[in-house]
Amino acid sequence: MERVFDVLFSGFALLVLFPLLVPIVIILRCSGEGEIFFLQERIGRNGEVFKLYKFVTMLKDSPNIGTRTVTMKDDPRVLPV
Repeated sequence: MERVFDVLFSGFALLVLFPLLVPIVIILRCSGEGEIFFLQERIGRNGEVFKLYKFVTMLKDSPNIGTRTVTMKDDPRVLPV
């Protein structure tokens, strides 16, 4: 029952937020390196690994540029938008 609620609620949220997500996708596609989503592995319940899709906000090779782990003001790794 909880799974059904989660799927229905997330589907409804995607429909409601769709008009906001489309401009974000277009801006990210034009302003960055052309990528929109970043896939990150996380550890969930019972130590299970799952993948999380996130919007790209930094350059692809960002660990090798700038201060590496700490984001500072006017950091060159962060996309302008």
